[in-house]
Amino acid sequence: MLNPAESTIEAWPPAALDIRIRTATLRDYEELCALFDSLDAVHREARPELFQEFDGPARSRDEVARLLADRESTILVAAAADGLAGLAVLVTRPASAFAGAVPRRVIELDNLVVRETSRGRRVGRRLLSAAVEWSRQRRATHVEVAVHEFNTEAIRFYAAFGFAPSVKRMMLAV
Repeated sequence: MLNPAESTIEAWPPAALDIRIRTATLRDYEELCALFDSLDAVHREARPELFQEFDGPARSRDEVARLLADRESTILVAAAADGLAGLAVLVTRPASAFAGAVPRRVIELDNLVVRETSRGRRVGRRLLSAAVEWSRQRRATHVEVAVHEFNTEAIRFYAAFGFAPSVKRMMLAV
């Protein structure tokens, strides 16, 4: 019989992580880069024909500053006691110039990533909820996200939140 004090069995599912969702600042830049790097590595591994290694940060300090300064975009972060547990990048898409398109105000969820050690602890769900709320505050009619086909975990995550397929983008290498 196991002594409860010596048990190594972990509770499942893990408890929600104590986080605060807030807008990123430039003081977060190094931690943002680490989160972006983890996301970029997943894409490079799964799609090497599209994503490659690069020198330096994939998002410059100036690019992050522009996202934070523009009222039409933002970076939300999940701040935990031990640093940033995740991020969500939101960008307002320009309205369609096509006369036949129904007028919509669309916010694109450009990136959402949760630190590996924080996954399964409701960080992504809280970031996504905050992203939807940010979009509502800007009178968006829709929030859209593009997900690579290989990322079945992300597809399930967004579907469970209520996202539905809209367009299937296909490609042909020539």
